[in-house]
Amino acid sequence: MSGTDRSGTRLSLASPCRHGVERFEVSMSIHAFPPGVRILLPADALFVIDVLRRFERFRHGYDQKHLDAAAASIRERLGDGAVDGLMSDALLLDNELRLRTSGAFDCMPEGAPSATEHELLLIRMIACMQAGEFKAAAAHATQLEIVQSRALLMLVNKIAGRLADHGLRLDRGVLEPSWSIPHAPPPRASAGRAPDLRIVASASTLG
Repeated sequence: MSGTDRSGTRLSLASPCRHGVERFEVSMSIHAFPPGVRILLPADALFVIDVLRRFERFRHGYDQKHLDAAAASIRERLGDGAVDGLMSDALLLDNELRLRTSGAFDCMPEGAPSATEHELLLIRMIACMQAGEFKAAAAHATQLEIVQSRALLMLVNKIAGRLADHGLRLDRGVLEPSWSIPHAPPPRASAGRAPDLRIVASASTLG
């Protein structure tokens, strides 16, 4: 058994053999959260994703009030000097996301305190860019199934830099889960039958 290790997960398998129990390791892809489980966004991350959500809402009916709300939130949080640049960059990023995901980028309603998996990946990309971890940001773009991601990453980097210039930095540590599954005990032989196959899994913090 093998697969792409998206979450840093490795499985240690125990299987009976002629000389006892043989152990071997394989990689396995696993989601960070069970289906339907959401995390609450920190205030800084919620502010950033809400700006982008308002562009998504604008596209549904082209109601100017959504853009006005985005500009007002930027002005209130970061000051007048941040409005024009961030609004322009956010518009370009929204266009690129719609293009590269064929309109399938999944958003929560504006103001929602949690985020979809797509939104979390985007926020992590921005946080990675602010930390100078460009390969990690590119890996998150791949998880969005974006193959030609150069333009997207350039736009994300631009927004990340502009946010940092105005004093807003995202903390990757609070955006990514850290969890583990306790190791199962080794299999014990029982009279008359071979021991069952046991799986031992551990997961490191998402990279």
